[in-house]
Amino acid sequence: MDKINQKGQTMVEYMLLLAVSISLIFTFINSDFFKRMFGEEGKIGKFVKSENQFAYRHAFLRNRQEDIARENRDGRAHPSYYRPSGETRFFGAKLPYP
Repeated sequence: MDKINQKGQTMVEYMLLLAVSISLIFTFINSDFFKRMFGEEGKIGKFVKSENQFAYRHAFLRNRQEDIARENRDGRAHPSYYRPSGETRFFGAKLPYP
């Protein structure tokens, strides 16, 4: 009989610990600090979004080179296609097609 009571008490303690942990997590998520850093207009969120957009568009990270104007459609100016020496990153046929 004594073992059954111990198991029940352990279960209650774990449930209370889980409830306290969840309430602490929700308190942190709803805090002004969290919203200021990670929210819709948060500092970290804006930075990560702009870096990811730049890396997706240019195929390299922002700190390596300057941005290219969106109006520029010339592939030779795009560093993801051509190296500064003028050669391309891509391969093609050595001989022209017949």
